[in-house]
Amino acid sequence: MTEKKSVLICLHGYTQNPPEGEKPWKEVISDRINTANKFSKFMKEVGAEVYLVISGGTIVNGEVEADAVYELAKKVAPEMFEIVDDVLLERESKNTQENVDQILKWALKKNAMIIAISSKDHVPRLVKDWAYEKTKGHQLVAIAPGEESYSKKGDNNPPIVIEPPFFGYDLAKKLFDIPPQKRDEAVEKINEILSNLEK
Repeated sequence: MTEKKSVLICLHGYTQNPPEGEKPWKEVISDRINTANKFSKFMKEVGAEVYLVISGGTIVNGEVEADAVYELAKKVAPEMFEIVDDVLLERESKNTQENVDQILKWALKKNAMIIAISSKDHVPRLVKDWAYEKTKGHQLVAIAPGEESYSKKGDNNPPIVIEPPFFGYDLAKKLFDIPPQKRDEAVEKINEILSNLEK
């Protein structure tokens, strides 16, 4: 019997006390939540088992970052929690590399594709940490940026990234605007990618 295709939608956290020149925590995290919500809907449509991973172990005012993001996500995108099959709260990591280490353990256990969600500014560091992580040759990692930068100055230029993993900037921008006549083709292609994880 073939195991059900699985996807980890990984919502990376952000400091609750941003330095001067960076946007407020709620604004940055809300943007990432909206991107995670779009991916959750799309991957559920193509028949995948969808897990939402919320990362962050730093503690501010007695509250763990992952818990704070989870509470905000329930307000910003309550419908996402009706779509996903389960929510995994990663409450231990204090930096991006520790996020990656824990996410990879879960992905290997579930034989899942990984879609990491963050801000455009954070993507280069996120990619670096994934690129240095040993993915055992069969984990597909897509890095999907939110619409916004976390810098108040903004950064509209996507970074140049060498595979693996691949930087899904164009994918993230276009995936949700696929015309109806092309949607079946897109679903077929994504199912093919997910099926390859089982081999």
